[in-house]
Amino acid sequence: MPLGPMASSNEGYPPQLRLSQRFRNVVAVVFALMMGATVAFPEPARSEDYVLGVQDTLKIRVFEWRPTTGTAFEWVPLTGEFVISPGGNLSLPIIGAVPAAGKTLEQVADAIGEKLQSQVGLQKRPNASVEVVAYRPFFVNGLVAQPGKYNYIPGLTVVQALSMAGGVGPMDSNVISIQRDALVSRGEIRALGEERLGLLARQARVEAALANSESVSFPPELTKLATDPVVARMMTDQQALLDIQLSSMQAELDALNQARVLALNQVESLKSKADSLSKQVELANKDVASVNKLIAQGLTVSSRELAANQNLAELEGRNLDVALATLKTQQDITKFDQDIKEVHNRYRVASLTEATNLRDQLISNAQKTKTAQSLIGNLEARAPAAIAAVDGEDPSDFVMTVNRNENGVVHNLKVDADDLVAPGDVLTVERPRKETSAGGNG
Repeated sequence: MPLGPMASSNEGYPPQLRLSQRFRNVVAVVFALMMGATVAFPEPARSEDYVLGVQDTLKIRVFEWRPTTGTAFEWVPLTGEFVISPGGNLSLPIIGAVPAAGKTLEQVADAIGEKLQSQVGLQKRPNASVEVVAYRPFFVNGLVAQPGKYNYIPGLTVVQALSMAGGVGPMDSNVISIQRDALVSRGEIRALGEERLGLLARQARVEAALANSESVSFPPELTKLATDPVVARMMTDQQALLDIQLSSMQAELDALNQARVLALNQVESLKSKADSLSKQVELANKDVASVNKLIAQGLTVSSRELAANQNLAELEGRNLDVALATLKTQQDITKFDQDIKEVHNRYRVASLTEATNLRDQLISNAQKTKTAQSLIGNLEARAPAAIAAVDGEDPSDFVMTVNRNENGVVHNLKVDADDLVAPGDVLTVERPRKETSAGGNG
């Protein structure tokens, strides 16, 4: 939010939302101090890295903290957009010319504050905020479709600058259109080729998983490119992914197998307990029969019969509990066996599903590649010379140079497509000069 409007008026706001003048002044001071401590600059360039030059347009704001009133005073005449003159200066109200070309934003901000302080006789240096709102232009000439002046943007590369100028080569719009289509098709074919390699690497990993193999066997189409860092990374990543899948599956299986072993041990323990109880039940039955015989002969009392029957009933109940526990544990073992099969099936189904998707993607990739190649073939038939230039059969077809002014000295630099363009550069595209021997026929 701009500082001026925030500190100047509350009109248009409901009473409950209006700020007191003193509160707005405090907010303005904090904002001004923050602006004075940091000089803004468009990304991706950094203010400390960018050196100003002629025709750069700067946005300047100057504030002075006045402790007597507790407010931040804005020097309105110094607030606005100013262009660096051909002499390398900023022509500012009140303080006059301020050198700017060859300086950074921070240096210009400090110079404005110091000059205003000394010019007006202020006790404390005001805070100046300086940012670039429009960079000085760069120029493209030579063998491009649209030579001329263009607005600079941070991070601009040579190939981007050439794109802004309509591309390299003949001026004929039809030829340029054909070359543009060819470039797009070539780029699509390269992207599809990289996509195909990635799909083949994934397919090899899926096939290894389905074969229960611990290592991925990559096809020759990938292994012959193993020295390529991108392809090598593809293969490394897929092997690592297979290792993770196998490790995850094995961890699940180990947990289930351990639980199954514990259940088997519990069944064995219950069986031993059941055998012991069966023997005790057998003895209890004999005791009951003996007691019944003695009672029939009148040799013992009925209370002993009751005790013997109670003992037998208790043993039989315990035997039944053991039998039920054994049955429950056996059911758990069956469930563990099912879970183990489920783990295998789940990972296999996931691999089969991915394999199907990969086959579909490879088919689609092949169709798109065929379409792009057909388009290139049609373009070659229409304009073979233009496509030959796009194909880059002769890398020396064009030479790109930049004239760059550094500290008043103009340097002529040979550049490549990925090199950066600076504000004020003059990018020239031309065919190489052919050397002639001294003894050549005239």
